[in-house]
Amino acid sequence: MTIAEQYADYALGLSYEDLPPEVVAHTKKLILDIMANAIGGHEWSESGPSILAGVRKLNRAGTGATVLVTGEQMAPEWASLANGSFSHSLDYDNHHAKGVIHAGSSVVNTALAAGEENGSSGKDLIAAVVVGYEIACRLAMALGPHSSHEMGFHPTGTCATFSSSAIVAKLRGQSAGEIVNAMGLNGSQAAGSMQYVLNGAWNKRTHTGLAPHAGFIAATLASTGFIGAAEVFEGTQGFLQGYALRPKPEAATATLGSSFETMEVAIKPYSLCRYTHQTLDLLLGMTNDHPIDPTQVRSIVIDMPTYGVQLCGSPIEAKRNPTSSVDAQFSGPFAAALAITERKAGMDDFAGVLERGLSDEFKRIMSVTDVHQADDLDAIHPEFWPGRVTIDVGGEVTELYSKHMLGEKERPMSMEQVQAKFAELSPNHDETTRQAVYAAIDNLENLTTNDLVAPLRRA
Repeated sequence: MTIAEQYADYALGLSYEDLPPEVVAHTKKLILDIMANAIGGHEWSESGPSILAGVRKLNRAGTGATVLVTGEQMAPEWASLANGSFSHSLDYDNHHAKGVIHAGSSVVNTALAAGEENGSSGKDLIAAVVVGYEIACRLAMALGPHSSHEMGFHPTGTCATFSSSAIVAKLRGQSAGEIVNAMGLNGSQAAGSMQYVLNGAWNKRTHTGLAPHAGFIAATLASTGFIGAAEVFEGTQGFLQGYALRPKPEAATATLGSSFETMEVAIKPYSLCRYTHQTLDLLLGMTNDHPIDPTQVRSIVIDMPTYGVQLCGSPIEAKRNPTSSVDAQFSGPFAAALAITERKAGMDDFAGVLERGLSDEFKRIMSVTDVHQADDLDAIHPEFWPGRVTIDVGGEVTELYSKHMLGEKERPMSMEQVQAKFAELSPNHDETTRQAVYAAIDNLENLTTNDLVAPLRRA
């Protein structure tokens, strides 16, 4: 069987009853986390109004699914484009470390839109979300760690295109053959250019919206008899050969059906690039235990795996002088200065620093912060995302190290913490609406997709 055929069989075969209780519980947190990001990505990002206005023009009065931040109706393919784009706009959405992919913004928003469209039960919604994570995360691992990034592609924007088709087809009750053909067409839709890094462009934010949109298009065409490319993943001109320097085709289906990569998806406690989270964790822990006088900080050295340095530490002068919120999200020096000066790193803190303008002390701390590559960290990455910080405060040097960040399965965020994140990202929703969403998530297996979305639609 081809990889696409195995994915199709898995997608149609997995049911809620196949899911262990811990998978169900974690999936509920992942859904709530992405819903929070879909609201916050509009409320807190400068690109939000532009994305919404553009998708409204494209929608042309379509209905069937809900734009979570406004409660308005759009056609599912357009609602998922808006929600998916918002969800990744803050870089605050959940993350799968081994695949180096933010699958959730595409996976959850595809499932919500298709679930509304088809009147899906909560159980079917949960199963579809798991299907999406399992396919997207394994496909990202099959690209080989960072070998797609090195070619200029963003796996978050490519892999979830395929999982989105599987989700749509599953919730519509389509056949395995139609999923295979939809994925065959996805091979011509997967995009995700990383050229956005040149000028802090907004392209990256739309990658997780374009993937669900492509999934709806492909699944719909497949339902009419459209024939997609065969061997779309493993073919000589297929996805894995075209999008990776060191593909690992076996990883695409390894343990599929016998383990759950969904459990490996970490929820982010900070709205900055995941590579900065060890810096934030370590320095926030230090400042909370022993308050630091920022004026006494003489130097900070951040050790990261190679790819973390490329994203958040190079070129160092640019990282010490961010000129936009995107630059700040991908800056190790900014993360260090945020932790030292604010002693918190929530959305309010991150946005507040940028809105007020960087203080002289904030800029000084960035100027004395270096980011270095470390071989010992590379040796265990990306299975682990380790980090080390060496800080000199008034001549006293302290070294901090960890290989597990808050939000990972070794240090999971509780449902209460995810609810607090939802509240943080939904400043224009009242507490009654939030509590209704929390209650629906808690009892989702006994409700419907519509029940989950209804409080936001009313709001």
